Amino acid sequence: MMMNEGKLKILQAAREIIVEQGIKGTTLRGIAERAGFSTGAIYHYYTSKEAILYDVMDEGLGEVKRIETVSHDDQKEAAVIIQEIYEGMQERLQKDAESRLQFYLAHEAMIGNEEIEQKFKEKYEDWITRIEAIFVRAYGVEQGPMTRAIATWTMAGIDGMVLQTLLRTGTIEPEYTNRVLHYLLTEGFPHFFQLIRSKETDYE
Repeated sequence: MMMNEGKLKILQAAREIIVEQGIKGTTLRGIAERAGFSTGAIYHYYTSKEAILYDVMDEGLGEVKRIETVSHDDQKEAAVIIQEIYEGMQERLQKDAESRLQFYLAHEAMIGNEEIEQKFKEKYEDWITRIEAIFVRAYGVEQGPMTRAIATWTMAGIDGMVLQTLLRTGTIEPEYTNRVLHYLLTEGFPHFFQLIRSKETDYE
């Protein structure tokens, strides 16, 4: 069996068990049995349950990658890219299972799982780089330390909104947060990038 085929079977088995039994009820033994492997054989593909769960999460949270990829299409107008960002954010907030995995695994990283911690470092590097690339393409700004800083804050905002959605805080109706997101994408970010450009010029 090809390595990729084996991983796909394991990930599919993990998804099914997570849906049926939740994260805590998902075990390596259960994943192995569902995928048709012995528990020992699964270690040829993954070192731990958390590593499997990470890949399940990673596959499910592909909106940033998809938007960044399509934004490279030179035929696309900036307004079309901005609309795709808006729609991608709506999709992101609806991915309940993947979001729960993200925060479960983040907790594992914070309490000492170095393998998952390293994976998250690499993933945030990738997410932030892609968000920065989207900004450059959608708003015609020059890439630099400030675009990366804004991308970093944007990623933090996404994480925070996802967490509030998971916790069902209900602080405001989604209609209003969606409107604010739309204003940010269409008016807020363009003006903010102009402000940053003028402020940074003062430092030169």
